[in-house]
Amino acid sequence: MDAMVTARMPQGKKEAGNTILYELGTNPSQFINDIYDYVITTRTLPFKNEPETIKAVDIKKALDFIESIPLPAPSRFATMTADEIRQERLIARGLATEADFK
Repeated sequence: MDAMVTARMPQGKKEAGNTILYELGTNPSQFINDIYDYVITTRTLPFKNEPETIKAVDIKKALDFIESIPLPAPSRFATMTADEIRQERLIARGLATEADFK
């Protein structure tokens, strides 16, 4: 035997929701049945924004992955200022000499 579920909402919300449900290939009755099935199966609400519990094993996996990423070899420019880099490049291209920067 089927039972009827009744809910109150603004007419506009009902019409907008029904339109979208039909576009998605379902109807209000099937949607409500699906929601009830979900709640019965999972014993949780489908739309509740609860923070995820992060497991220690997942944190370990993430940290191991980060540690496995090779770091690039340090560049000789790593400790230079932008001006020093520009000067060295100009000198290397023959466009300036050391004396030009003293």
